[in-house]
Amino acid sequence: MQKRTSVLLHLLLVIIVFVELAGRFTNNISLEYPVKPLIMIWMAAYFLIFRKKKQFTVAVLVAFFFSWVGDNFLMFSGKNELFFYAGVGSFFFAQLTYIYTFARYSETGGRGFLQKHLITGFLFIVYVAGIYYLLYPNLEGMMRPIIFIYALSLIVMSMMALNRHGRVNYPSYLLVFIGSVLFVISDSMIALNKFYMEIPLAGFWIMITYISAQYLILRGLILER
Repeated sequence: MQKRTSVLLHLLLVIIVFVELAGRFTNNISLEYPVKPLIMIWMAAYFLIFRKKKQFTVAVLVAFFFSWVGDNFLMFSGKNELFFYAGVGSFFFAQLTYIYTFARYSETGGRGFLQKHLITGFLFIVYVAGIYYLLYPNLEGMMRPIIFIYALSLIVMSMMALNRHGRVNYPSYLLVFIGSVLFVISDSMIALNKFYMEIPLAGFWIMITYISAQYLILRGLILER
């Protein structure tokens, strides 16, 4: 029964993603209005049905909720800059919740990867510093601290995903970490496209990496025991 439910839900997701990406590829933004809000609703529903660990249900749903709010605000960022600010703020809270979830919940109670290899965290800091260095000349006023704080939350989220290594089963760790890296790539493209240089088919690549990121994080968290 669960397998059949999973197949049917994935067919629905394929339709949602196809319409979303078609709109992005053809630059027909109106196509995404009816389907983009469904992405995180699908993630939340799938998580509730198939999760193995119930202790972090509320935390994960809060992260999905703020991601959903961010998705909706960013849809209208082209109409008013305030929607972009609101979208970034929503995703900031999503990243904080992911950080909490990745750091708080463990299967083994042991030390994670970063706790054993502190120097690895330096590579994450170098990456985010490099991106911010490229963006800085084109950021004005409040955008400088806003982008800096969000970039920091995003990279710490990925660091905490890496730190799950040794604390949860390997498939769960790997899927969540790959998802976190795709999240970093997706948001890096948003920032570079908006504040540094135009990226060809930016909307398409941003959404395909973002949806993949959320899906892999979802699948990884479902596998945590």
